[in-house]
Amino acid sequence: MNALSINIPANFIADCEATLKRSAAAKSDAERRAVLDRQTAQGLWWAIDFVSKLCTPCMSDRELKHAVRLTYFRGAVRPVFNA
Repeated sequence: MNALSINIPANFIADCEATLKRSAAAKSDAERRAVLDRQTAQGLWWAIDFVSKLCTPCMSDRELKHAVRLTYFRGAVRPVFNA
């Protein structure tokens, strides 16, 4: 994320949304896979939802790790964050 701090919820969400926009704009499946890398579109949406519900100016290390884990998750059911 260049100069932005990824543990700030708004920055994390903006980065996820930018990835989703680039993925949607891709012209082929190969280009879409390259944009997403190992992430999934569903996982990015889950991460955005999780981070948007946090009421802190900065995510804790556990919250950040869970949000990043969500972006790569390939299961059918969203993992629960145990606070």
